[in-house]
Amino acid sequence: MDESYSKRLNKKVVFDPEIRLDRICWVLETSCPSCNEPLEVIFDDLPSEAEMREAEKMPCDECAGHAEPKEDAPEELAEHILKDDQSDHKG
Repeated sequence: MDESYSKRLNKKVVFDPEIRLDRICWVLETSCPSCNEPLEVIFDDLPSEAEMREAEKMPCDECAGHAEPKEDAPEELAEHILKDDQSDHKG
């Protein structure tokens, strides 16, 4: 394994909300390629170098557009949904 990966790959205890238990995983410390925010990529099994290289290319949830909506966002989201619903109707 490349030495740069071995320095950033560690075993950590991570809480899994699906099963509501802590579990031991492999965690690669990297950063978002778009905004350079630190990221931790979690692997169930020891990843290969190819998997780690691929994980380094993935943006954070915010840059990928998968971020949780903010507190004031439900109104904006509702407006967006209503606009989308109306655009499908033909008059």
